[in-house]
Amino acid sequence: MNGRFLGRPVTGVERYAWEVAQRLSPRLRIVRAPGWAQGVRGHLWEQLLLPRALHAHELLWSPANTGPVAVENQVVTLHDVSPLDHPEWFRGAFASLYRRLLPQVTRRARRIITSSRFSRERIVETCGVPEDRVAVVVPGVDAARFRPPSTAASNEVRVRHGLPERYLLAVGSRSQRKNVAVLVTAWRSLRVHDRELGLVLVGDATHTARGEVSAWGDAGIRRLGRIPDADLPALYGAAAVFVYPSLYEGFGLPVLEAMACGTPVVASCRTSVPEAVGGAGKLFDPTEPDELAAVLERLLNDAVDRRDLRSAGLRRARALTWERTADGVLGVLAAEGR
Repeated sequence: MNGRFLGRPVTGVERYAWEVAQRLSPRLRIVRAPGWAQGVRGHLWEQLLLPRALHAHELLWSPANTGPVAVENQVVTLHDVSPLDHPEWFRGAFASLYRRLLPQVTRRARRIITSSRFSRERIVETCGVPEDRVAVVVPGVDAARFRPPSTAASNEVRVRHGLPERYLLAVGSRSQRKNVAVLVTAWRSLRVHDRELGLVLVGDATHTARGEVSAWGDAGIRRLGRIPDADLPALYGAAAVFVYPSLYEGFGLPVLEAMACGTPVVASCRTSVPEAVGGAGKLFDPTEPDELAAVLERLLNDAVDRRDLRSAGLRRARALTWERTADGVLGVLAAEGR
């Protein structure tokens, strides 16, 4: 296993790699990157030094969107091709690197694993890979950790972070594709008639993405940045509604995490997000803040609808486990490793 991801901050890609690795660990030899292998130097380690660390006839699994071009005996997990579809969302050097790297890696690898049917279609089109070489293995959620929190746990986290009793929650990096500005606009319109409704934004800027303009000084908006993983379940569970306004995703793990914590989900109708929602949440056009505001207003005023979404979300989360994901990944690796 290509262990370069182990030295990076945990986002959806790293969480996927870590959760699956834990469940396959007896069958994997993980090649860890040295501490200096960050950023550009991480790419250099992956391309030049990682291939030398492989034993003859070993199949390499690269679980975090990139892999060494020189290694053909490899399976690569590629969650999406957003740098190819929307290079304007990324810093120039990153977009340029991935525009050259992704087609080469995917064409040379024995197989590609991805997280959604949407991503499979985009990989086939942008990288020129035959569809039968791209396997869809849906990510999961850890129900032992992401579950409805107790009232005491929710209150403790809420008070510690200085949050209001009722709030909308969004979780994701501060990048253009996460589209938080549309949520802020919708929330502002709701606040005209509901001054007690807060907005909580979790997530930090990344070194690869171009950030959104974030000079929102509204009272009622709470930016938490990156928070400890241990706080996430209670933060999800205490929210009135979880909102996922992203313009582009390979899947959307926060949707499942919120559902597993018993929080109603309102999410974008674009790209792979409806696949993650699976009919257990409300969808909206992420370019239409008025539509989002209307969906939220109806949901916030309908306790029965919120209860039904909570139940549907919990069922959805129970069906999508990391054990199921690990079995799917292992099936691909076993087939290619014969």
